[in-house]
Amino acid sequence: MIQVEKEQKGSISVYKLSGNIEEDTHLEEILGPPKPQMEIHCKNISRINSIGVKTWIKYFQGCQKAGSKITYVECSTAIVEQINLILNFNCGGTVESVYLPFSCTQCRTELAGLFKVVDLKKLNMTLPTLKCTKCSGKAEFDDIPEDYLAFLNR
Repeated sequence: MIQVEKEQKGSISVYKLSGNIEEDTHLEEILGPPKPQMEIHCKNISRINSIGVKTWIKYFQGCQKAGSKITYVECSTAIVEQINLILNFNCGGTVESVYLPFSCTQCRTELAGLFKVVDLKKLNMTLPTLKCTKCSGKAEFDDIPEDYLAFLNR
């Protein structure tokens, strides 16, 4: 089940989504009609299944056709996976920031680091390490950069 927090920041309609996007998700009911500027926060989307993907694309393509400027921020690993798998998943919107998976080399704690897409493009697949929040050890990127960041080359 998906939940949403809505707020208005000037002319931008902000939607903070959390939960799973599945067959019982009705984005048109949850988010309402398209707005001129929409900022979609995806940090807390933990899963999206195949029917959820269809629902997502249908809603955001409608927003695109209505002339909405859509920005996706704090994209969870579940959303990044879909962006990589499905060419038009962002429906003409801009992906501003994404979470990247990291793993501590000492205690094996899994971490997520938030990065702006513009900064990732500058890094050219050479990702930094993070400091583990549990043991202060070195956390390294826990995926294949060329696969996880494939959407950057589109």
